[in-house]
Amino acid sequence: MLKRTFEEDLDRAVAFHGHLCAGQAIGTRMARVALEYFHIEDPDAYRDLVAFVECDRCLADAVISVAHCHLGRRRLKWYDYGIMAASFLDLASGRAIRITQRPGVPKAPHDKEEMLAFFAGYSDAELFCVNEVDLLDFRELDLPGRPRATQVCEVCGERVHDGRGVERDGHVYCKRCAGEHVYYTLGRELTSDELAAGV
Repeated sequence: MLKRTFEEDLDRAVAFHGHLCAGQAIGTRMARVALEYFHIEDPDAYRDLVAFVECDRCLADAVISVAHCHLGRRRLKWYDYGIMAASFLDLASGRAIRITQRPGVPKAPHDKEEMLAFFAGYSDAELFCVNEVDLLDFRELDLPGRPRATQVCEVCGERVHDGRGVERDGHVYCKRCAGEHVYYTLGRELTSDELAAGV
């Protein structure tokens, strides 16, 4: 039996996220399905659950807060597929499941009371598809805990943790210095005066 009720978990998710929305209700329900499946009564005390979210939407915040899987603890993995889905890996058992909303479930109303009544009208089995999954990209270097390996880029000198370095011809690079796609283009370095002035 779970330590918290659905209402307590939803309140926790809303407090973390900042407002109630359908994504909070869906993510809360998904996390609770996973916790029940793996017999995790108190996720705050359990360290072997890893969550994989497939969107950068409200659902992710609910999964983080309810399942107690945080990015900084390496217990949250994010894949931006744009899908309201989450997978959960129990490291203790080695089993993983993926949960997604069933096709055909209508969009929930925006009004708070109507939304809560809408979701209360669906069982977990009616609301979700739950599948066993094999996690293809999860490696030992992805496990929670301290970095298992650190490399230093031979061009910029930045540290690269847990096998994220690019090795070519016996040399190690960060992705940017290896010429791979990164989310930014590096500009000039700001001086202390510019940082202090906010220029």
